Amino acid sequence: MIVSPASPRRSPASLRGTQTWVLDLDNTLYPASCGLFPQIADRMTEYVAKLLDVDHGPAAEIRTRYFRQYGTTLRGLMRNHNIDPRHFLDFVHDIDYSPVTADPGLDDSLRQLPGRKLVFTNGTVAHARAALDRLGITERIDGIFDIIAADYDPKPNPFPYQALVRRFGFDPARAVMADDLPANLTVAARMGMTTLWVKPPAGGGEDGLAETAAGADHVTENLADWLAELVQEAS
Repeated sequence: MIVSPASPRRSPASLRGTQTWVLDLDNTLYPASCGLFPQIADRMTEYVAKLLDVDHGPAAEIRTRYFRQYGTTLRGLMRNHNIDPRHFLDFVHDIDYSPVTADPGLDDSLRQLPGRKLVFTNGTVAHARAALDRLGITERIDGIFDIIAADYDPKPNPFPYQALVRRFGFDPARAVMADDLPANLTVAARMGMTTLWVKPPAGGGEDGLAETAAGADHVTENLADWLAELVQEAS
């Protein structure tokens, strides 16, 4: 179901001119109900516990604090403990991807949707490809911009957005960005992108952050359903 805010800055009709779709991965292209992020969070907590020789509880608190302060736990660990980011990323993404199942409807909607589809993630290319393969939509994605390409500078810092635009050479005014974290949509909106908030379930989202996106152009609780309705309306 497409859900729009009370006073959207753009009408749904404007989406027909979209040339580039910038799509977050975790809890956006696949639903939060798959539970991948809790697995990743547990791995991050385990990493912090081993690194700092602390119990699980304090390690979880440090992980959450760094996420909120620096945008990712990784960046906090790099700033404060000079860790090897690639070792961290390999460790935390060593998870079970089987809860992510093929989504033929999403695949069909992306096939029919005009414009390039780019994945923009604070994870890695390897993590993105694993999830995309499980969803069955790898062939629909034209590029992946990950945390390594961003020089470990995460969303919502401005640099990775600017680097994304430079790498793929698109006009932000003709782009839509979808993300489950409202803070990640703020910079996109300032650059001129149309924004789509993929609203997580109650208590969901990364670290259960209670956020709202009152300024988003469009809001949905399910990206696949939203795209399917959009494609149907355009046909």
